[in-house]
Parts: sequence; structure tokens; C-alpha cells
Amino acid sequence: MGLIGGLVGAGASLLGGALAAKKANRGYNDAISAMEDRMADVRAHRDALYYQDPTQSAESQAAVTQAQKVLDEQSKREAASNVVTGGTDASLAMQKQAASEAVGEMMQQQAVQGAGRREQIWNRADNQLDAMNNYIASTKLQKGLSQAQAIQQAAAGVAGAAGGMHFGTTKIGKKGFEVDW
Repeated sequence: MGLIGGLVGAGASLLGGALAAKKANRGYNDAISAMEDRMADVRAHRDALYYQDPTQSAESQAAVTQAQKVLDEQSKREAASNVVTGGTDASLAMQKQAASEAVGEMMQQQAVQGAGRREQIWNRADNQLDAMNNYIASTKLQKGLSQAQAIQQAAAGVAGAAGGMHFGTTKIGKKGFEVDW
């Protein structure tokens, strides 16, 4: 191979390696960016659920409202029964207090169950985030290895092209010892 052909080969090898590395980097960067976006979504969802008051959820409010209705109706029936049977206001007040305590206990149970759900939400999100961080670290490692491989291949291509170049012959010494470059 001549000098010009060798130079063209070396240039093509360098250009091809650079373009391949650039394309690979773009793919790795896109994958990392997509995973970081997903991590932000998981964090936002986790925080929204974790910091939500479990007693203020729609299900919780519906259950408390329904229980309050049932207890109020029961109190009305007992008040009407007290009029007929001659019950006292004190017994009616005790029944209302018991009903209020029942609703309070229900709300307390919902708060305790909500705390358990919050821990599950946090732990599940943490596990997802850990897996995503591991994916990003692995992808960055693969990116670095890919870059090193592209550089190595480009260097090997340049070395191969340079090895095939012929720069000429030089005569050394009086006897005419020739060295090819």
C-alpha cells in the first residue's frame, strides 16, 4: 500500500471509530436520561402517596361518613325509644358518646393502617429507585467500555494502516544496506 492509500485508510479508520463512538454515546445517554426521568416520576409518585393523610382519602372519608350516619340513626332511634320507655338524658348522652368514640377508633385504625401502607409505598419506591440507580451505573460502565473499545479499534486501524505504508528505501553504510520505511 502506498503512502496516500495508507493515510486515507488511517483517516477512514479514525473517522469511522469516532462516528461509531458518537452514535453509541448518544444511545447510552438517551437510555440514562430516560431512566433518570422515570426515577423522577417514581419519586414524585412516592412522595405524593407517602405524605398523603390516610384519614383524608376518599375511601376513608366515605367509611367515616357512613359510620357516622348509621350511629346518628341509631341515636335517633334510641332517643325515640327513651321517650316511650322513659329513658334519661344521661343514658342518651352516653350512647352518643359511645358512638363518637366508635367513629374516633375507626379513624385511628385508618391512621395506623395508613402508616403501614406508607411504609410499604416508601420501601417499594426505594427498591425501584435502587434498581434504576444500578441500571444507570451499569449503563455508564457499558458506555465507558464501549468508548474504550472504539478508541482501541480506531488505534488498531490506524496502526494497521500505518504498518502497510511504504515511505521509501534508505541506503545505510558503504555496502548499501537498505531499510524500508
